Formats: sequence, C-alpha cells, structure tokens
Amino acid sequence: MSEMKNIIFLTLILISFKALSETFLKGIEDIPSYKNMVYVEESLVMFDKINGRFVSTEIIGKYNYSEVSEFYKKILPNLGWKLITKNLYRRGEESLELEYKLDGKQLRVLFNISPNKSE
Repeated sequence: MSEMKNIIFLTLILISFKALSETFLKGIEDIPSYKNMVYVEESLVMFDKINGRFVSTEIIGKYNYSEVSEFYKKILPNLGWKLITKNLYRRGEESLELEYKLDGKQLRVLFNISPNKSE
C-alpha cells in the first residue's frame, strides 16, 4: 500500500511539473504564455550569432487581441523588458517584438528576440 502511495505521489509531482513547464514560452523560458494559449508546433527557431541570439516562437488561442496585448504590456516590464514602441521591448542587449495575427477565431502571437540594432 505504501508503494502505491509513493507511485501516486510521484505521478502527481510529474504532472504538476509538466503543467508548470508549459506555462512559459518554448525557447524563451522566462516569458509566460497567456492563459491556455497553445504552442504552435515547429514554430521555434533559435540560433546564436556573435552579436547575440535570435529566437522566434509562436502561441495560439481563442482570445481577443486587447486582453492578450494588455497582459504582455503589464507583465513584460516586470521581467525587465522596457517598452520602446508599440509591441517592441528592450532588455539589455536584446529586443523583443510581439506580432499579433487573427487566424479565424484564434489569435496568434509571434515572439521574436534579436540583438539590439546599432544606434
């Protein structure tokens, strides 16, 4: 009986860990995904260059633009991203651009990180 309790306990921990790991964007692990928006399979593109990293990833869900954009407008500054212009943020040597696209009844959000351009 004790062994069964241990198996159940470990299973619950693994399920909890899986749920937590899916709350952040793939490839950009310090930015949360909005509510139940789903990662778009095979959307992740990552590579490092001498001048910095390039990351692109996408999520999709049945939410309206205003609620999702408001969420990121509030959360990103708390994560160190400074708003530069609409949907463009900077943190350190990197820029983050968010693109919102309506796909039928679903909203697609594309996140692009790249090195800051020389000023």
